Amino acid sequence: MAGASRKEFFERIDGTPQKRMFLSIMADYDLPTAICELVDNAIDHWIATGKPAGTAIRLFLDAQRQLITVRDNAGGVPVDQMRLLIAPGATRPFDTGNLIGNFGVGGKRASVALGEQVTITSRYKKQDSYQLEITKDWLADEDWRIDVSRVPNIEPNTTNVSISEVRQGFSQRDLDELYRHLEATYAYFIKEGCEIFLNGSLVGATTFDTWAFPPGHAPKQMSFDIGLTDGETLRAKVSGGLIRDRVPEADNYGVYFYCNGRLILKELKTRDVGYFITAEAGVPHPDGSLCRVIVELFGPAELMPWNSSKNGISFSHAAFTHVRPSIIELVTYFSKLSRRFKNDREAGVYQYDSGAVEPITPATSTSKKRLILPPLKRQPKLSYSQKLLQLNQGTMARKPWTLGLVEAMGMIDVALDQEFETKNRTALILLDSNVEIGMKEYIVNNTALFPPHKYKGNALSDILTNRTKVLNEVKNQLKIDANTEAKLKYFYGLRNKLIHERASVQILDRDINEYREIVEKLLRKMFGVRFPQ
Repeated sequence: MAGASRKEFFERIDGTPQKRMFLSIMADYDLPTAICELVDNAIDHWIATGKPAGTAIRLFLDAQRQLITVRDNAGGVPVDQMRLLIAPGATRPFDTGNLIGNFGVGGKRASVALGEQVTITSRYKKQDSYQLEITKDWLADEDWRIDVSRVPNIEPNTTNVSISEVRQGFSQRDLDELYRHLEATYAYFIKEGCEIFLNGSLVGATTFDTWAFPPGHAPKQMSFDIGLTDGETLRAKVSGGLIRDRVPEADNYGVYFYCNGRLILKELKTRDVGYFITAEAGVPHPDGSLCRVIVELFGPAELMPWNSSKNGISFSHAAFTHVRPSIIELVTYFSKLSRRFKNDREAGVYQYDSGAVEPITPATSTSKKRLILPPLKRQPKLSYSQKLLQLNQGTMARKPWTLGLVEAMGMIDVALDQEFETKNRTALILLDSNVEIGMKEYIVNNTALFPPHKYKGNALSDILTNRTKVLNEVKNQLKIDANTEAKLKYFYGLRNKLIHERASVQILDRDINEYREIVEKLLRKMFGVRFPQ
């Protein structure tokens, strides 16, 4: 055909990747990110083999010698698949789709990013053990071939990655942070039975669905499918609510992302999820810090919106754009609700620790309908004594003997609120009686500190009938200093004068205020009694 271009062969070029690709991406990895890549690979083996019981991933990081070892018993690698441990993009053909490390490159580059010398030893089932070494010399040579050696057998189904000559040094503080990172990142898998150890210590599971359930303001959840390429889908679950684990000095609110159960990103507060936009969540602020939204995606790893290091989310990814409207709707709703409770968190939010999450319809990018906050019922103003009882409901349920102590502190406030000229006298008698009763209850109900076998015959009865002996018995356990002990004896003397002497002593306001602070402090120490601010 006239005008058509004609291709003319020139030459065939070599598209083999250069090994410097490993070195070029080292900046993408810090210690937690790189370690997690190796853990991800082990967990994928565990998932692919049906999550067998007894699977353990053991991490050993020696801060003094700067050595790293990652060992798992999740299956091992057959000798004919050892090449997969170094070939970029090559990965084992797992049958399951819900994986977390199936990139064929993460574990390889993470190992190189951690250290200059990497030794990988693996034993598949009860076959022989084989080993390969990634060294500086191998990385410098563009030949991709690598020696695999037969070595003395290690435990069956085990893979051991040893890393030395680390590129980024680490300290004990780094290991403490790594432990917390592992607790949060792999909580789902740990609960499913995959054990992770760091330097011999079993890693626990930290989750973030610590919802509060204030009446009329329960957490909400949207569940839906995201249709992507070739008919494949991701399942999405977006949950939002007010939280009970807010830490004032931390930023533990915002949006949390999980992909196939693995935590990818937490505490996100950017425009991408509705912050810094006035009509939505607004600027991140302590007033709105009870809001948390958790995004969970399940499906093929290649459809996930995570970045290649799995420590961030690609906001231009199709999966994220599908889920974004639902995220923003919940972030907006619960940030505004958090602000409404800014002066009433203890009574209005934190005490409601159980309830049901409310399912709602997911938001869409074209939807103009938004969740509207219902009118906030005006709560009657609680008196001090009512707040006191409300704050200590849990304590009184666990320790019934504290009921009288808590109510007595409320009675003191009621007495002081009267217009009686002698109200301070009543308050002093109540305070002194309450602290004495409290110390006796502390002895009787705390058998760990005051074991019954310690008191023979009538020894305990003798102590409980003598105020001085009661004080002597508890002062060391409560760490009552000499100044406080002197004041307790002083106010006890005032009470005795009121009761046993003809002339009534004058009780000043400052006496009551000071004694009240002492009694509150002791009740907090003895029983965990809480007092309104």
